[in-house]
Amino acid sequence: MGSTQMLLKKQKGVDALDEIFKCNGVYLFDYRGLKVSEFEALRRKIRELNANVRVIKNRLAIKYFEKGKMEVGRELFNGPVAVAYSNEKFIETAKVLIDFEKESKKIKVRSGFIERQLVNEKQIGEVAKLPGKAQLMTQILLSLAMPLRKFGCVLSAPMTGMLVLLKNLKEKKEKGG
Repeated sequence: MGSTQMLLKKQKGVDALDEIFKCNGVYLFDYRGLKVSEFEALRRKIRELNANVRVIKNRLAIKYFEKGKMEVGRELFNGPVAVAYSNEKFIETAKVLIDFEKESKKIKVRSGFIERQLVNEKQIGEVAKLPGKAQLMTQILLSLAMPLRKFGCVLSAPMTGMLVLLKNLKEKKEKGG
C-alpha cells in the first residue's frame, strides 16, 4: 500500500469520527478485561436503543481533535478506548453504560461529550440518573391530566355532598326522627 493510499485511509478514518463526535451523547470507556462475548453483550444492549459502540484508534481521534483545533485529545485517548454514542437516546445510552460498568466492573467510563461539551465520568453518572425521554413524556402527561381530574372532582363535590345529605335525611325519616 502506497503512502498516498495510507493517507487517504487515515483521512477517511478521521472523517468517520466526525459522525461519531457530532452525536448528542458520546461516551468514552476503557474496555480492557472484557471478553469478546461480554463486549458483544454490551453492544447488543446499546444497539437496542438505536445507539452504537465502536472501538476507535487513539491516533485518529487525536488527529480529529487537532484538526478541529480543540484542546482535548491526548489525555482522553490513552490505552484502549471504545465509544458509545447516540443522538436520540443519549441519556438511556449513558444509563446502559453506567449500569454495565457497575455490574461487570470490567469497563471504566472515562469521559465523554454531551451536546458537544466535554464531561467527566461523574457528570456522565449524573446524566444516567435523569429520566429518559419516554419517562419524561409520561410525567408531563400525568402532570397535565392531574389538574383536570382534580377540577372534575371539585365540580362534582357539591352534587355528591347534596346526595349524601339527602340520603342521611331519608335514613333519619325512616328511623322515625
